[in-house]
Amino acid sequence: MEKRIADRWEDKDRPLVDRAQAGDREALGELFVRHAQAVRRLLSGVIGPTNELDDLVQDVFIQVFKSLPRFRGDSRFSTWLHQVTMYAAYNHLRRPRRVTLVDPEELEVAGTDGDGPQVRLHGRETMRRLNAILDTIKPKKRIAFILFAVEGYSIGEVSEMVGAPVPTVKSRVWFARRELRKKARRDPVLGQVLADLEADDEG
Repeated sequence: MEKRIADRWEDKDRPLVDRAQAGDREALGELFVRHAQAVRRLLSGVIGPTNELDDLVQDVFIQVFKSLPRFRGDSRFSTWLHQVTMYAAYNHLRRPRRVTLVDPEELEVAGTDGDGPQVRLHGRETMRRLNAILDTIKPKKRIAFILFAVEGYSIGEVSEMVGAPVPTVKSRVWFARRELRKKARRDPVLGQVLADLEADDEG
C-alpha cells in the first residue's frame, strides 16, 4: 500500500530547506523532484480531471520557492507545502467552469441475471458523473470532503492542510457528504449505485 504523503515528508526535508534558503539552487531542484509527483497526485484527487494539472503543479512550486525565504520552520515543510497546494486547488476550483450534462440515453443497460436487471457502466463513466456533481459543491466543502473521505486524511490533518479549525472542517465534510448523496440519488446511474450499496449493507 502506498504511503501517505505526510508519512513520506518528515524531517529529512529540513536539510534541503536550509540549503535552499541559503541560495543553493540544486537544493530547490531536489525539493521539486522529491515532491512534485506527490503534489500532482494530491491536486488530481482534489480537483478531478483537468488538462491544467501540470501547470498547477508548476504554480505550486513557483509559489513555494518565492516564499521559501520567509519559511521559519514553525511547522514541517510538508505541512506548509500542503497548505500552498490546497490554496492553489481552491483558487482553481473557484474559477467558473463549464459543466457537461450527461444524456440519459448514454446509459448502457445490461441483461438480466440472477439478481435482476442492473445498470452497468464503465468506471470512467461513473467517475465522470461523480465529478460533475463534485463540480457543483462549493470548493471549501469539496476539498475537505475529498481529503477526508477519499484521500484518507484525518480531520486534524485536513485542518492543518486547509488552515481551518477542526469543527469547521467537520462541518464542511458533513455538508459535502449530504449534498453529494442527495444529488447522486437524482442521477439515474449513481442512484442505482447507491441503492446497490445500501442493499449490500442491509444484506
